Amino acid sequence: MRVPTMQDEPMNALTQLIDRWTEALTPEHLRQDIQVYKRVRMFILSHLFGPFLGHPVTIYLFLNDPNPWPHVHILGLSVTLFWFFPIALQFFPRRYELLAITSVANLNFAILITAYHFGGVSSPLLMWFLVVPLLAFFYLGSGVRTSVAIFAQIVIGLAAFYAVYLMNRSFPMHIPLEEMVDVTMISMLCASLYIFFMASYYASVVDSQSELLKEIDRHQATMDDLTAAKEEAERANGAKSEFLAKMSHELRTPLNAVLGYSEILLEDAELDGNGEQIADLQKISAAGKHLLAMVNDILDISKIEAGKTELFLEDVDLDQLIEEIEVTARPLAAKNTNVFEVIKDGELGTAHLDLTKLRQATFNLLSNASKFCQNGKITLEVKTIEQDGRPMLSMAVHDTGVGISEEALASLFQNFTQAHASINAKFGGTGLGLSLSKNLCRLMGGDITADSVLGEGSVFTITVPMRVEALAPAEMSEEAVDETLKDAAAELRKLNEADQMLSTSADANSPSLGTVLVVDDDPEYLEIMDRMLRKENLNPILTSDPASALHLARTVRPALMLIDVLMPDVDGWELVETMKNDPVTRDVPTIMVSIMDDPKSGAPQLADGFMSKPVDSAKLRKALQLHLGKKAA
Repeated sequence: MRVPTMQDEPMNALTQLIDRWTEALTPEHLRQDIQVYKRVRMFILSHLFGPFLGHPVTIYLFLNDPNPWPHVHILGLSVTLFWFFPIALQFFPRRYELLAITSVANLNFAILITAYHFGGVSSPLLMWFLVVPLLAFFYLGSGVRTSVAIFAQIVIGLAAFYAVYLMNRSFPMHIPLEEMVDVTMISMLCASLYIFFMASYYASVVDSQSELLKEIDRHQATMDDLTAAKEEAERANGAKSEFLAKMSHELRTPLNAVLGYSEILLEDAELDGNGEQIADLQKISAAGKHLLAMVNDILDISKIEAGKTELFLEDVDLDQLIEEIEVTARPLAAKNTNVFEVIKDGELGTAHLDLTKLRQATFNLLSNASKFCQNGKITLEVKTIEQDGRPMLSMAVHDTGVGISEEALASLFQNFTQAHASINAKFGGTGLGLSLSKNLCRLMGGDITADSVLGEGSVFTITVPMRVEALAPAEMSEEAVDETLKDAAAELRKLNEADQMLSTSADANSPSLGTVLVVDDDPEYLEIMDRMLRKENLNPILTSDPASALHLARTVRPALMLIDVLMPDVDGWELVETMKNDPVTRDVPTIMVSIMDDPKSGAPQLADGFMSKPVDSAKLRKALQLHLGKKAA
């Protein structure tokens, strides 16, 4: 890197002064393009200082020519005219190219008329002719059009110069050549100073541009590093979310088994009247349900981050929804002796959105309000509003609870974040509910905002569109297609094992109220369902192979089918659709069972019912009574 010296300081000061002058005279319109901007500055600079170096020649010729009229006066006028071009540029900034070409033509004319009258082809003033193409490219750049225009000017000027000579067959001799030594030295000095001055200024511009380009390269390198780091972080976060989303069965299946077995043991303990075991089993069941709810929240957030969450849009009667929320939320608020009130802005009408996700977000807010508010008031205010010309649904949850500080509000919607560290010890919770609720609302094109005053209460407002747009479906890659084909081939191979499983189950048949076909990939869940169904005097046919389910159903013709939604090889919804399209099994009632409290919007058309895991005895009895009649009650 070059170190500035003391000799550089005067030049730098002069350059800065010139920069201020040229900056003031440059029209705003010509500052947009950096290349044009630099050319305009060179144009203004040369026209400000050029006449000062041209007029010494004019003065010398005027003083030494015995008959200076009119050629010396024309030269003086032509040189003086250069000062008016920057002024003309202020009035006609969009005619810059025309002004530049006119200026070059004026210089060409001044040089040739002076050379013709003072020495002809031997004139010491012809050296200025070399400046013409230099200035032309400074002003206009090196484009083809510029090159053609300047070359044409030079050719036309020289042709006119020679044509005038041919007409007279001689050049005027106003001053003898031997007496023009002084003007030759003056001309050489002025031309050299002019070229030196313009070249120095151009070099400073190029140097500053080089520094700017180096700075741009440094910033670009930094941006590339930041982009790479951001992409790496996104990949790591995506891998984490993908991992957690795929761990759905591995995390929830053991919990479902714990809850299922605890339910069976709890019923047995109640029948035996063992109070101590009942209390212990109730604690196990409550702890398992709490852990399952936390795992569900973590996996829901991970699915959203991994882009695997779907929207199941349907037309929702908002007035009916608010009534259902009120029925559920009123006893929730009453636990801490809170008053619950609903304020509704008239008839809300129908919205097209994901009912389950909206209800989940709303219940999260109401649950938090009920938890952090004691002996107070909780208000659900619902109305429709306009936002950016779009109809929106606004659901605000007001509470008179402990409130939240401004510092805590800034990070309130982050994962595993609570308003204060002491809240977990006093009220419990994982800090996932608000983050999940916000993500669910954003997935529908809405948001959740919070406003709070410490010690006075809080307001959390859900805002979602009245008509939510469906997410674009992800395209299936070639690898996914190949994998699907492999899975289909595996399913076909498994059909050969169906008969053996059927015969094994059929041997266990005994007189019962009916046969129930259970399809699930979890052996422990199948064992739990086997015990529950036998307690209801039903004959269960169990299979962990979804590919064999249709074959079994056609052969056994069960009175009811329980089909899991999430299975590794087959989508439960596709299986039930196959069942409903088969003439033998289409009339068999089908209940879909899933670890997700989120049935597809098409469930009523495909299946006859839906149950969420873990399935307890009360849920099962209610479903059996509904679909098999009183004999199963």
